[in-house]
Amino acid sequence: MINLFELFHYLESTPSESFESETLEFKNYKDANALFNAKDLSDEICAFANKKGGRIIIGVKDDSDIKNLKYIEQLNGFEIIDLDIAKERLNGRLKPKINITLEYFKFKEKNYLIITIPNITHTIVSTSSGKVYIREGKSSVPAEPYQIQELVTNLQTYDWSSQEINLENPLHILNDKAVQEAKADFCTRRKIQVDTLTNEAFLESIGATRNGILNYSGLLFLGQVLEIEKYLGNYEFRFSWRTNSGQLKINDVWNDCIWNNIKIAKDYFDTCNKVGKITYNEQEYELTPLDPQAFHEAFLNSIVHRDYSIDGMISINHKGDELIISNPGKFYGGVTEENISYHEPRHRNKSLAKLLMAFQLVDRAGMGVLRISLNSLKYGRDFPIWTENLSNIEVKMPAEYIKIPVFILTQKYIDDCSITDLYLINKLCNVGYIDVLEAEKDLKKKYKDPWIEISKSLNRNEMKKYIELKGNNNGIYITTTSVGDIWLDVSKPFRQAANSEKHVNLFLYLKKHRNATNEEVKTLLSFSRASVTFNFLSKLKYVKNVGKSRSSRWSLK
Repeated sequence: MINLFELFHYLESTPSESFESETLEFKNYKDANALFNAKDLSDEICAFANKKGGRIIIGVKDDSDIKNLKYIEQLNGFEIIDLDIAKERLNGRLKPKINITLEYFKFKEKNYLIITIPNITHTIVSTSSGKVYIREGKSSVPAEPYQIQELVTNLQTYDWSSQEINLENPLHILNDKAVQEAKADFCTRRKIQVDTLTNEAFLESIGATRNGILNYSGLLFLGQVLEIEKYLGNYEFRFSWRTNSGQLKINDVWNDCIWNNIKIAKDYFDTCNKVGKITYNEQEYELTPLDPQAFHEAFLNSIVHRDYSIDGMISINHKGDELIISNPGKFYGGVTEENISYHEPRHRNKSLAKLLMAFQLVDRAGMGVLRISLNSLKYGRDFPIWTENLSNIEVKMPAEYIKIPVFILTQKYIDDCSITDLYLINKLCNVGYIDVLEAEKDLKKKYKDPWIEISKSLNRNEMKKYIELKGNNNGIYITTTSVGDIWLDVSKPFRQAANSEKHVNLFLYLKKHRNATNEEVKTLLSFSRASVTFNFLSKLKYVKNVGKSRSSRWSLK
């Protein structure tokens, strides 16, 4: 989240428009009446709520009204008003009311009203006149019909897979062989005698039917191909495998029920994922080019999260050193490329997800993305990458190459590695160090606060043997220890500064307290004089100074 103190310092010399974004807007009103009567404000709140949420800061002028580049004049401020009344008045212009928060921020004796709008995913927010707005870049615009349709299909309360097909005998349109296999598997998992469970009771137990009425998820999971096409659509699958030399070994397109699709895809995957052997320090280890569990999780994710209301196929494309799985649809329920690793799980097709949970094909805790990452990193490979392209979600997983030291260390000597543990070990292998800023940037897509997770790894007893924190004038680095140098094949260890401990202590203090005065730094680092303190700080490339004289503060860049 943006640091307001820093933002307002920048606004003293920079046009406000350069900071506006999909999640930030500036407004200026002369008083409370102007704010309450402003139609554009309700449009902005509506747009933020329907997109990603965001902030509107009241009291900052449009930079086009500023003459002679005196941008400090943008900072106009806003009068103090009753926040409870203001919230009620603003909500009165929305349908439905939403939980916006209002608070004041004071900067250089002027007050600014901060309106924080959440992203609403259970309904569509409109103005009191019934108009729907969405955020497009820096602008709030009326939603087009197709955009409103996208909002509807992305609502967490909408479940395409729960719709019903009212037939006298749903078994007539199901694949009997698939039903019997699935029932036998279900009974084995639940320790039930197969002959004690009727087909009708089985379908009801897994959620394929409700009160005897078949739903879309049941037909998708166990239906006959022609009946799926008749009632739902043609949902094709594709598996292709091309070797590094360009030879096409597999290229098949098919459509079937989900039960059969899982088996078909697994057979193709096993064909191109033969077990190999490596020898390291006179010991032999078995491994495969691709991790079976990572593939299983990614493939099942594509099935349960795809948008079945639009055309397209689920595609598995193994080419050379990567595996790409794509499915029709967009990210759902507030999930994005940036937060997919830590966002709470959101199932677009809730009935289908619940049905797959009965067979432990989908995890109730939403651990699939985590396991895909873990089972890639443990081979010494990069993070899987999720992207949204047009109307498709794609996950790209590295394959084939392996960092042997990482594989051995994490398999034999460091138990139960977290994503951060594995990430750091991978980054330090052969190199010996990584800038903390780079590590935080990489892990931002995995955690809301990457530094907390990095700290856990640095303080974990099993990891302390191999990694530590060091610093110099250029920055703060996570480095290998002398033991880590050996295990991770580091030929040129990080060169430690004589005053490394001072750099680390300063960094940790600023991480905890966000900023520090000259006097606080002097005391922390045990310098004798203020001039010595300033001389030390002025050489550092990882800190910055804001303010002058006694209001001067040092913080991390």
